[in-house]
Amino acid sequence: MRISTSQLYDRGLNSIMTGQSGMSDLQQQLSNGKKLQTAEDDPVGATQVIRLTEELDQITQYNRNNTMLQSRLEEQEAVLTSMTSALTRARTLMIQSGNGIYAVEDRQALASEIGLIRDQAFDLMNARNASGEYIFAGYQTESAAFDYNASATGNKYTFVGDQGTNNTAISPTVTLQSSSSGQTVFENVFAAREASISSTVGATSASVSITQDAAFERFHSDNYDAVTTANNEYQWTILAGNQIQLTNVGTGATVDTVSFSSGSAFTYKGMEFTIEGAAGDTVNFTLDPPEKKNVAETLNDFYLALTNTDLVGVDFGESLDKALIGIDNGMRAVETEMASIGGRGNVAQSVYEGNLDMEIVHKTARSNIEDVDYAEAVSELSKQETALQAAQTTFGMVTKMSLFDYI
Repeated sequence: MRISTSQLYDRGLNSIMTGQSGMSDLQQQLSNGKKLQTAEDDPVGATQVIRLTEELDQITQYNRNNTMLQSRLEEQEAVLTSMTSALTRARTLMIQSGNGIYAVEDRQALASEIGLIRDQAFDLMNARNASGEYIFAGYQTESAAFDYNASATGNKYTFVGDQGTNNTAISPTVTLQSSSSGQTVFENVFAAREASISSTVGATSASVSITQDAAFERFHSDNYDAVTTANNEYQWTILAGNQIQLTNVGTGATVDTVSFSSGSAFTYKGMEFTIEGAAGDTVNFTLDPPEKKNVAETLNDFYLALTNTDLVGVDFGESLDKALIGIDNGMRAVETEMASIGGRGNVAQSVYEGNLDMEIVHKTARSNIEDVDYAEAVSELSKQETALQAAQTTFGMVTKMSLFDYI
C-alpha cells in the first residue's frame, strides 16, 4: 500500500498533538492537584464527587446550626443558673423570717433584700440572647416575655409572650428544641393549694387553715377533680359520740370518720378545722382550684407580707408557708428545664462529633476519587514527554525522506 506524503504529515502531526495534549492534562493535574478535570475523564467518579460534595456542604450547614444551638442552650442555662441562685437565697431569707425572735425591723431588712431578688428574677425572666431577642417570649422575641402592672388587681407579673418554641436541625434525622417558652419555665408553676369553707348548716362557727403543707398538697393533688367540680366539695357531719364524718358531696362516698370535740381544733390531711356545733350539724369545705403563679409574683407576695406590720403570728406563718411552696415549685420547674437543656446539649454534642467523623470519611472518599497521585502523575508525565520527543524526532526524520535527497 502506498502512503502519500500528506498521510505521513497527518500521522506525524496527530502523534505530536496527542502527546502534547496528554502532557498538558498531566501538567494541569499537577498544578491544581485534581485528576478529574472534566466529567469526561471519569463520568462515574465525577457523579460520586458531586454527591459527596453536596453531603459535605450539608454537614457544614448542620455543624453551623449545631454551634448556634449549643450557644443558645448555654445562654439559657446561664440565665436559669442565676435564677436558681436567686431563688435559693430568697428561700434562705424566708426561713430566717420565720424565726420567732425577729422584730418588725428585722423583717423590714429582709423585705429590702427580697424586693431586690424579686426584681432580679423579673429581669432574668425577660433575659435576652446575644442577638437581643427575648429568650423566653416564645415566637414574640422582639417584645418582653413578662409584663409588670403595679395597678393590677390580681397578679402584677404576667406572661405576655406565647408558647412557641424554636427547633433546629443538626443532622438529616435529628432536630432539637433550641428555645423554651416562659409559659412553661416560669408561668405554669403551682402556688400553694387552698381549701375553704363553702357552707354550714346548724354549726355555730367553722374555720379551716392549712397547717401541714406537704400532707395537704398530697391530698389535694390526689383528690382534686378538674372535670367534675362537685367532687371537690366535702361535707363534715357531726355524729353522736364525739365523732365527725367526712363525705364527698359529689360522689356521696364516705371518706373517713375521726374524733371530734366541738370548738376544739382537729387536723385532717394537713387541714386544721375548728367547728362549733352539735350532732347533725354539717360544714362543707371545697378544694380550691390550683392557682399558678410565677416566681416573681410569689416573691412580691412575700415582700408585701414582710412589709405589712399588721401581719403577725399565724397569719404571717401562713404567708410564709405559701411563699415557700411557691418558691420550691418554681425551683423545681427551673431544675426540670435545666435538665432538659443538659440533655439536649449532650445530644447536640454527640451529633456534632458524629458529623465531624462523617466529614472526614466523605472528604477521604472524595479525595480518593478526584485528587491526583503526584508520584504516579510525575512518572506518567515523564513517559509522555519521552513519547512526545520520540514522535517529534521520528516526524523530522520521516519528512526528510525524499527521492530528491538521492539525486
